[in-house]
Amino acid sequence: MKNLSLYRTAHLVTAAIRVLEFRDGHPPSVAAIGKLLSASEEQVHRLCRKLENQGIVEITSGAYGVRVFIRDHTAIEQLSNDVPKGGMEDELARFKQAQQNRNKTIEDLKNREDARKKELFKQIEEQFKKKHPRPAEE
Repeated sequence: MKNLSLYRTAHLVTAAIRVLEFRDGHPPSVAAIGKLLSASEEQVHRLCRKLENQGIVEITSGAYGVRVFIRDHTAIEQLSNDVPKGGMEDELARFKQAQQNRNKTIEDLKNREDARKKELFKQIEEQFKKKHPRPAEE
């Protein structure tokens, strides 16, 4: 399933339940909802559990397997319409920040090493000039 807000996803699930119940004549299973929404059974089951905790759907298990009923579709309006950020986006942002920090550290080390080398060459050149002065030009 696409990364939608819980509000929009709840509407999709309840619509799927209604369509399947109308088409088949009985409450749908989690697998049937997943098939209709092109989502895995695990995703739909997790989502149905969230909606069950909100009082929107009811999940029952019996002789015919796990079935999903709509309990209170008006409770959907109380859900947030904000799209949740995926953990992958956060990880990617942290990785980029770590790479930038690493690159900055490397650049600082290079700059310090260059400054150290220049200072060292300057000292060596001064010592060489002291030991081997240039002959006076006539």
